[in-house]
Amino acid sequence: MVTKKKSTTSKTRKTSVKSHAKKSSVSKSVEYHTLKLAADTPFLNAKVTRQTFYWSFLLLFIIIMQLIILAMNLNASLMFDSMKLY
Repeated sequence: MVTKKKSTTSKTRKTSVKSHAKKSSVSKSVEYHTLKLAADTPFLNAKVTRQTFYWSFLLLFIIIMQLIILAMNLNASLMFDSMKLY
């Protein structure tokens, strides 16, 4: 007859569990700033700030670029007029 097979026991490995450093979330206190009313200043004041220079240079750049575009447009229209295609 058939004899029973002896069961072989498999050796289990015990793996070491690596301990992970737990990162604890430390809540930082948020500082809330209240709205403060601005001091009463005149609308047209003569105070020159960094923004004054920024906006003046930006305005100057835009005006120069518009003059260049107008000059190119004028040159193109004069060139087409000199061809007399019509």
